[in-house]
Amino acid sequence: MLQAVTARVPWVSSRAARRRATPRPRDVISVSREVLRFVLGGLLAAVLIAGGSFWAVSSAATGDAINSAELVTQLDGHGIVEPSLSTALLSGDPDAVANLDRIVHERVLGDRVVRVKVWTGRGRVVYSDARQLIGRTYELGDDEEHALATGETDSELSDLTKPENRYEVAFGTLLEVYMPVHAADGRSLLFETYQRDAVIEADRARVWSGLFPALVAGIALLFVVEVPLSWRLARRLERSGRERAALLERAIDSSELERRRIAADLHDGPVQYLTALSLSLGVTAEALRDPSRAAPDSAALVASLDEAGDRSRTAIRELRSLILEVAPADLAHVGLAAAIDRLAATARDSGLMVRVHAGNVPSLSPDVNALIYRAAQEAIRNVIKHARASTLTINLVQHAGAVVLEVVDDGKGFDRDQLQRRRQQGHVGLSLLEDRVGRAGARLTIDSAGGRGTTVRLEVSAG
Repeated sequence: MLQAVTARVPWVSSRAARRRATPRPRDVISVSREVLRFVLGGLLAAVLIAGGSFWAVSSAATGDAINSAELVTQLDGHGIVEPSLSTALLSGDPDAVANLDRIVHERVLGDRVVRVKVWTGRGRVVYSDARQLIGRTYELGDDEEHALATGETDSELSDLTKPENRYEVAFGTLLEVYMPVHAADGRSLLFETYQRDAVIEADRARVWSGLFPALVAGIALLFVVEVPLSWRLARRLERSGRERAALLERAIDSSELERRRIAADLHDGPVQYLTALSLSLGVTAEALRDPSRAAPDSAALVASLDEAGDRSRTAIRELRSLILEVAPADLAHVGLAAAIDRLAATARDSGLMVRVHAGNVPSLSPDVNALIYRAAQEAIRNVIKHARASTLTINLVQHAGAVVLEVVDDGKGFDRDQLQRRRQQGHVGLSLLEDRVGRAGARLTIDSAGGRGTTVRLEVSAG
């Protein structure tokens, strides 16, 4: 029996336990390190966002600049040039050409538009401010033919290596924009302007300068808001980690103290009784074996055997009590009331008069059941071992939304100084219970005084 009990109580040195419980330095969260990681991660995200935003804004700015160039061409083509596309111009009349040339120079050419061409569908230049091109024929590109066929406005970078563009080389990079217009006789012509790329870039820069400050301000605001939040979060994580480490260390300390208490109970109780039993039986057996000694009479033999029986029953009772502490009842299977009845039976075996009053207690969670059982177990154990009581009353009732456990004895009681001395001597059962009750958010009160017994009362929410 003793081996069965001790096998259930594995010994773990407090040093080894503390090594496992205490987090290593690298396991403790460092606020500065975590915030630095967050900031670096946020910086990387900001770079990615900025890169994507730069590409998107650049594309939008380029598109807006090209739209502006196409709009300028549409206004010039329909509003200025198209009314002057007479039949005489198409036939090459010098006066018609001179009239259109004057209009183009006065109203179209400038810092943005540096060249104008008007083409027939067959590729003949009917007008250009570069007079050398008038009357010459060149092959139209696919995009230009598509614009004539669909009536759309289109644009592309000018290829200055083409022969029809040789007079624009001095202007540098140009954007040519073309669209269909109609002559006086209804024929479709292609109106084309060549616009400086520098002006297009200026439009693009204007759009970009309007969006870039907002982008930078948004990213800066993101950091201003997120860095303090990340610092607070890291502090919370650090505090939570330390609290978990403290709880783990306290749990292992409690387990260590509980093992020591059980070992002390084994030594002071069952081991002492079994040792005395062994010695008593050994003396009786030696007396019966030794022929030189007078055999004990039957009365002495019966008394010795009765004493051995009493000691063995006491040892068995205390071992059973320790078994209940090491391996408590399966509360989910037997129920809380039945488990407390088993504890009461242990008290009866020790000679106490025990009364149990269990009211209509609602169904409780496993954690609440375990807490109530442990409180009853510790209180009853203290009554058996220390109270020198004759009666024990156990009440378990529901009151005002809470479940109340009361363990009342009529023993010698104790005062706070006695309780403190017992704790210093290593009797920490009540301290461990108070710690467990506090973590569960319940309430434990102990009312005792010398000569008037003790009442242990536990209140725990039934929810």
